Amino acid sequence: MGLSKAYDPHKHEADIYKLWEQGRGFEPKNRGGERSYSIVMPPPNANANLHIGHELTAVLEDIPARYHRMRGDATLLLPGADHAGFETQVVYEKHLAKEGKSRFDFTREELYRQIWNFVAQNRDSFETQLRKMGVSADWSRFAFTLDEKIVKTAYQTFKKMWDEGLIYRGERLVNFCTFHGTAFADIEVAYEEQKGHLWHIRYPLTDGSGEVVVATTRPETMLGDTAVMVHPDDTRYKNAVGKTVKLPLTHREIPVVADQFVDTKFGTGAVKVTPAHDPNDFEVAERHDLPKISIIDYEGKLTHEAGEAYRGLTVKEARAKVAADLKEQGFLVKVEDYTHSVGHCYKCGTVIEPLLKDQWFIDMKPLAEKAIAALKAGEIRFYPEAKKDQLIKYLEGLKDWNISRQIAWGIPIPAFQNLADPDDWIYDERVDEEELVVKGKTYRRDPDVFDTWFSSSSWPYATLDYPDGVDYEKFYPLSLMETGGEILYPWVSRMIMLGLYVTGKVPFESVYIHGYVMAEDGAKMSKSIGNVVDPMPVIDQYGSDALRMGIIAGRVPAVNRGYDHRRVEEARNFANKLWNIARFIEDKIGDHKPAENPQPKTIADHWVLTNLQHLTEAVSADLDNYRFAEAYERLYHGVWDNVADWYIESSKVEPNPDILAYVLQTILKLLHPFAPFVTEAIWQELGWTDGLLITSPWPKVEAGDKQKTKEFEQIKKLVSEIRYFAKEMGLGRPKLLQVNEPLIEQNEPLIKQLAHISSSQNVQSPSGFELVQSGLKVWLEVDEKTLKDYKDKLDREVAELKTQVEQLKKRLSNKSYLAKAPKELVAQSKQQLAETEESLEKLLATR
Repeated sequence: MGLSKAYDPHKHEADIYKLWEQGRGFEPKNRGGERSYSIVMPPPNANANLHIGHELTAVLEDIPARYHRMRGDATLLLPGADHAGFETQVVYEKHLAKEGKSRFDFTREELYRQIWNFVAQNRDSFETQLRKMGVSADWSRFAFTLDEKIVKTAYQTFKKMWDEGLIYRGERLVNFCTFHGTAFADIEVAYEEQKGHLWHIRYPLTDGSGEVVVATTRPETMLGDTAVMVHPDDTRYKNAVGKTVKLPLTHREIPVVADQFVDTKFGTGAVKVTPAHDPNDFEVAERHDLPKISIIDYEGKLTHEAGEAYRGLTVKEARAKVAADLKEQGFLVKVEDYTHSVGHCYKCGTVIEPLLKDQWFIDMKPLAEKAIAALKAGEIRFYPEAKKDQLIKYLEGLKDWNISRQIAWGIPIPAFQNLADPDDWIYDERVDEEELVVKGKTYRRDPDVFDTWFSSSSWPYATLDYPDGVDYEKFYPLSLMETGGEILYPWVSRMIMLGLYVTGKVPFESVYIHGYVMAEDGAKMSKSIGNVVDPMPVIDQYGSDALRMGIIAGRVPAVNRGYDHRRVEEARNFANKLWNIARFIEDKIGDHKPAENPQPKTIADHWVLTNLQHLTEAVSADLDNYRFAEAYERLYHGVWDNVADWYIESSKVEPNPDILAYVLQTILKLLHPFAPFVTEAIWQELGWTDGLLITSPWPKVEAGDKQKTKEFEQIKKLVSEIRYFAKEMGLGRPKLLQVNEPLIEQNEPLIKQLAHISSSQNVQSPSGFELVQSGLKVWLEVDEKTLKDYKDKLDREVAELKTQVEQLKKRLSNKSYLAKAPKELVAQSKQQLAETEESLEKLLATR
């Protein structure tokens, strides 16, 4: 049939993907190798379309999967979706709000069914989008975090922890969103710097001997104070410790306690202790056996414990009234402006309230200790390496994990409470029942669901049918976990801990952390700002391969980088260039059947084989070490600069169809992980290729003859020099003079084709402009006037550059400039000096 004049992605991509699926190209079976390679894709939330960050994730996972598949490894790229508990319920509640409804209009079961149907619709959408991205996933193994096997694994893990005493039910302070009505783990709270006030409040000593002035950012919570706290070494309060103070606005007395926790430099050095509404105060209360009084309820309003004057007020209203009452009754000393960090709900922005609540917790210390030991032993490689130390530090300070969530959408916690004995809990998986009767006792199911991170932390092994599945035996531990840095703590750390706890093995061999895809100006993408990039229209405009290559260009692990449409356009042009290379080679081969073992004939043949061997080895090393951007950069220049600009042009003089075909096949294979659609489209159109490119073996290239490769390099240097000086002097098609150089005589047609010279002549007394880069005795025939004009031009340019160098050196030797100028400007001047000196050096070398 033959390749069309231009590559149109829209005419090929859907058909190519269908061809891969029909040809069972995604199946994880060995194709010449004996090893296994596995990636279980981080499941995108099943509540919305995929964004540009998902594109980056998908490409960074698909590239190594395609590479290892071609290496012959049994390669599994397992796709999935996350029910995303709280995240999805929030999205659905917004959907309900548009219809004038809320979650309170439905029973828990009704809401669950509605969200299930909502997710099912979105799941089809994002599967289609992943296919458009070219993800070579085995869809027959698709997993959802609410699949029976995932839920079963979550229950088995919970039961194991229950039996081993790692699960406990306790009234602890939780991070509570009063708008969404659910608790969060510590790492799910979004902290923001916020301007507020510091109120200084007078607490009179009960015995009348004086007072203690405390400083607080939350005067309303003083109604729940159970102590005043000072540092034991603070001499200002040594006589107050052990006494009691009258709590303003109440009829209570509370003790003054000494604790090392107090920062003597904060405020007055004396602080109020509100154990039911501050995590640090909770710990103090445990040490000093203080009561815990809850004055804020789960709707964010003050309770009867705050007193009738404040009962039913919102926190904001109570703060204003308490401050006013303190002032009126003479307890308020002063108010200062104060900026501090305040926790917010990461979805709605509501200020998080630390509230006492009975929840299920996991004792994390034993799990963290094993994870730390594995990390320190180097059982998991991190890209970048610094993330490992960052994770170890996090695990060393890890607190117990609250896994209860007060929402409908999620995996129900399999725990039932005795109605007659609140401390009697049993484990039971019959969560579809509201109440159970066991041994004559009636138990009611805990209405909460698991934190979504609890079930998804088993993702690496639950998706592989742990413990008896064939996939588990073959593909666990995973070869790679690729994900974003924002979930290093909530997900990667927990996968490691639960993987070690449940399977006894680390869940993956390597972790690759990518940075955010920022907006083009470097700002964070935001729907409200309107700078979010939807990958689907980009694919529609440029093709999937262009976005795949453009999105990874220049990226390094864990570094945020702006989306750059110019790199996508460059990649689109690169795909077109590859198509044109294929068209040229297809035309040269015609009906000829390329040999299986092609033999090089020309020095260009030998050179291109050597070049391809080096390129293959370098790209393989890059991909083995997850250097995706570096591998792509090598391929871009290797194909465009070397194959297209040098070898294809050389082949126009003396084509070798066998080598041309071999070169094309090799670059198609090397580029396939990066640009799967265009490479497979070309492969299928060629008359001499068999099967699917996706499952073809990775190339093994034998280098050409060293001497002949060296000779072509000499020709290459000579041609580059001729091109440069012919352009500089305006020579058109100059004549080349040489003195007894057989390499030039033997390759005169090649040099004429590449350098656009009129002819070449062997002379004994050459004149004109000598060319020195190639090491050959060669000159360009140039008349004296042209030569003088060029040298005069060169002298002017040299003089100008010398002046610039002197000015820059003078500027950088000025101590005042170095001290007062912005650092960026100084750095820019130093860079400018280095570049100018380099340009001067090059010009002097041509004189």
